[in-house]
Amino acid sequence: MLNLKRKSVNKAARGKGAKAEILLANQLTAQGYEVRRTHLSAFPDIIAWNADSVLMIEVKSRSSPKTIKPAVNMFVHSVKELSTLCNHAILLCYVLHDNQWHAYQWVDDAVTETQAMV
Repeated sequence: MLNLKRKSVNKAARGKGAKAEILLANQLTAQGYEVRRTHLSAFPDIIAWNADSVLMIEVKSRSSPKTIKPAVNMFVHSVKELSTLCNHAILLCYVLHDNQWHAYQWVDDAVTETQAMV
């Protein structure tokens, strides 16, 4: 069963996350992707696609480098909760820290750092 209740989160943190999502969505749109943001903090935060690929992206904003790894772990947990994965979707986690994107991709049941697309 899908839980659609919003998680209780600090409003300032939710605002930073929303700004990061909007920034990434705009950057992907500028690269030719069709982009949709999801609601209620559900995984993924952004679904983007073009003629070649479908991206499912979790977006995090972090002020400290030591909080990047826990953000990626939240992404891993969200992916593992999925009951079905689309064979063609690329599962990504983008963490914005110090105005720089750190990108991670879920491949073969593991997460690896990858080159940011934006």
